[in-house]
Amino acid sequence: MASKWIDEGLRHTRERAEQRRLASERRQHQTSVVKGKGPDLMRGLVAQVSAIIDEYRRKADAGGNEIEFDALPNEGFCVTKTTLPKSGLECHPDYEAHVLYCNMTRTGDRESDSVELVFSLDFTLDESDNVRLCHKTRMFESVDEAVEFLLKPVLFPVVDMDGKPITIA
Repeated sequence: MASKWIDEGLRHTRERAEQRRLASERRQHQTSVVKGKGPDLMRGLVAQVSAIIDEYRRKADAGGNEIEFDALPNEGFCVTKTTLPKSGLECHPDYEAHVLYCNMTRTGDRESDSVELVFSLDFTLDESDNVRLCHKTRMFESVDEAVEFLLKPVLFPVVDMDGKPITIA
């Protein structure tokens, strides 16, 4: 006597194996594209961050000397605002994991008022296999959008009435 549930289970097992195989192939393709095109995107991002910092310095009072920028090895960067309220951002990519890791720190009007926010942007592919950055459900249409998202809270940190940093997630 044949059990239908065994036949059904075996059919589902084969379907799940095929889905896993297709998902693995898709992930390998995405990783290959991100590894190939991601460094170009990151070099463009670092160049745009540097350009925005230069623009800020030109337009800010006292020449914006309170902003420091460092390009890091492997297409990463670090931006620091050294006057109160202080802030800093360090980002570095991991192409294998499809992630741009970011660490933001903010210090309010007192050194003891400090918060740290660790987050990431994801490398994702559009329909044409172009690499893009996204944060949660927000897809950045351009490098400029991603740079604004990253630098605005560093250049213009928000503090409450007591001078404590506000973290906007």
